[in-house]
Amino acid sequence: MNADNETGDRRILARCAVCQVERCADCDTVHLHVGHASLRLTMAAFLSLCATLLEAAQAATQGAVVPSAPRRAAN
Repeated sequence: MNADNETGDRRILARCAVCQVERCADCDTVHLHVGHASLRLTMAAFLSLCATLLEAAQAATQGAVVPSAPRRAAN
């Protein structure tokens, strides 16, 4: 972490009015900020979350029923 940036070596990957996604080179994690909540995820866990959210968005827009068995989270 350098003195000018107290959050480490983070790069913003994407942002919108609802959330911001950053990748931290110092700790090799993805930081997801949604409102006042923040999550620090491994890349595998972040990609698994993205796949699940995409599946949910597709199901919501198509009115599909999602299987009851949850996905296994990546570590």
